[in-house]
Amino acid sequence: MKRSIQSGAMLSYQHSYHAGNHADLLKHIILGDVVAGMFNKEKPMFMLDAFASRGIYALDSEQALKNREFESGIGKLWELRNHASPQGVARWFKLIAAENPEGGFNRFPGSTALLHHMAREGDRLTACDLHPQEFDKLRGSFQANRRFSLLKRDAFEALKALLPPKEKRGLIFLDPSYEVKEEYRSIAKAVIEAHRRFATGVYVIWYPLLPAQRHLDLFRALKSSGMRKILRIELDCGDCFPEMQMYGSGMLIVNPPWHAEKPMQDSLDWICEHLTAGRGTKQYGWLVPE
Repeated sequence: MKRSIQSGAMLSYQHSYHAGNHADLLKHIILGDVVAGMFNKEKPMFMLDAFASRGIYALDSEQALKNREFESGIGKLWELRNHASPQGVARWFKLIAAENPEGGFNRFPGSTALLHHMAREGDRLTACDLHPQEFDKLRGSFQANRRFSLLKRDAFEALKALLPPKEKRGLIFLDPSYEVKEEYRSIAKAVIEAHRRFATGVYVIWYPLLPAQRHLDLFRALKSSGMRKILRIELDCGDCFPEMQMYGSGMLIVNPPWHAEKPMQDSLDWICEHLTAGRGTKQYGWLVPE
């Protein structure tokens, strides 16, 4: 989970402690499938990584090694990188390998690295973060240019300022920390408001599965908004990782590209099978249909 940027208290959150875990695995593979599905149209598109964090993580750092959460994700599946897998999984493995030319997975690419890697010549990408240390790392990992903007900016403010994009096609990725319970409703409100201005955008919302079940607040708010076509993809790891409070995670995708629907389902099936060895459960279906 990444740090929220809505309050000073939450600016202390750093994703480095959690990078590479089972939630990152689901998040990045499904996000890649969504982007690939949107690329079936040649027209340029805008991509916004609203809670970017540092973009690339060192899994051999003191923070990552403290709880070793990466062992619940990339560490568990890395040995399968040369085996047959769905295109979304293979894409993810290939990206990690490209960041580690000497082998291993110590340099772990986050969502910004994934989007940056996938962006085509005519596409634009904007990555936002307000945390000073995280933004400095982000700026150190990537070179900004006219097609790739790095903004030290509040994510919710950026949503209001940057949408609708001039391209008229866009992907908006939202994965805050949810460290404060009100944030589930804040994300729903932000997406609902953004959707009113940019109804054709593809909104990808990540959420954790935690004992308090507050993701249901997010569900209720979106269901009552009048928005349609919201796909739910979810992985419950059950008791596979008892040392972690977060037992699973999910993605809500508003206006999912239909070209991505089968690849996403294939990815989810593969992840559930290989990550949980049959001990987990998965959800793939409409939270709100068309």
